Amino acid sequence: MYFDNSATTKIDERVVDAMIPFLKDRYGNPSSIYKSGQDIRREIDNAREIIANYINSEIQEIVFTSGGSESNNLAIKGTYEALKDKGQHIIISSIEHDSVLKTVQSLKGAEITYIKNDKFGNISLDDLEKSITDKTILVSIIYANSEIGTIQNIKEISKIVKEKGIIFHTDAMQAMKYLNMDVSELNVDLMTFGAHKINGPKGVGALYIKRETPIKPLISGGSQEYRIRGGTENVPGIIGFGKATEILKEERDKRYKKVKHLRDSFEKEILKIDNVNINSKADNRMPHLSNILFKNITSESMLIQLDNNNIAASAGSACSSLSIEPSHVLKALGMSDTDVKHSVRFSFGHENEEEEILKSINIIKDILKKYE
Repeated sequence: MYFDNSATTKIDERVVDAMIPFLKDRYGNPSSIYKSGQDIRREIDNAREIIANYINSEIQEIVFTSGGSESNNLAIKGTYEALKDKGQHIIISSIEHDSVLKTVQSLKGAEITYIKNDKFGNISLDDLEKSITDKTILVSIIYANSEIGTIQNIKEISKIVKEKGIIFHTDAMQAMKYLNMDVSELNVDLMTFGAHKINGPKGVGALYIKRETPIKPLISGGSQEYRIRGGTENVPGIIGFGKATEILKEERDKRYKKVKHLRDSFEKEILKIDNVNINSKADNRMPHLSNILFKNITSESMLIQLDNNNIAASAGSACSSLSIEPSHVLKALGMSDTDVKHSVRFSFGHENEEEEILKSINIIKDILKKYE
């Protein structure tokens, strides 16, 4: 029973089928002048167009990367290097993904402001507005949090940021599968998203870069990706990304309704158990995610017991789950270290079924009886 869809999703068989020819017979280099290479180039352009249409951007505003972490690095480091002579002040939230937090913290000479949030993970718009100075060059706020599911009001945040003429980036890796990704409506300059969160392949992502946004490349090399990201493209991955996006466009609403029903059913049943609480019940929450506090058992012990019963869940972001360190996101909500270390994230997918939810609840009950 796979309940870790915030970490990654199962690749769709239709996506696999679309990729296979580019792993076997269609292996030409898209930068080559010969016909087989140019045929591949057209396939990449087609995938780019599918994705651009999904987020309502121009085709040339999509730059393919190796995934969300690289896209976040490119957005932040690339903007900083392009604009640091004008100012070195960057504003982020305290509940960003590590690939944003650690990237900003690695910038030499950068001044960082962390925006406050409430107990549900909503950032303070007033605090944001007051934090902006004449040295602010970038604001980066996550669209939907991967640990607690809180969805930020990107339109309102953008309104504040853009009125000051500042570059605005949002990490939308979690958001793409269920939320509005229209970059025109959201009014963002930079947006990170990737394939493996939407039932596509791992190792491929994208950064939306609004036309004329100043940014410097991280990877020097050839002229690929409009000279912003050198290196031969991950052709099978890009094709898979395009196909996953095409399927998502057709099925997003149906998937949203199903996972929300599963999540609500799970929470309804789990709250009947003593010494169990939901860590964040924000109204503006992703439909598939539930972060649960188990008072009588640590997250590490619970995850081991769940795994022994063929249930996959996590203690937080997949990028740090091997270390089982206290989640900085949960701590930012004001939770104690003890409660943070007793919290487990369950995130459901449209492949899950109601009977899995009910079965998992019974297994959790049996596990907790051992720790009464």
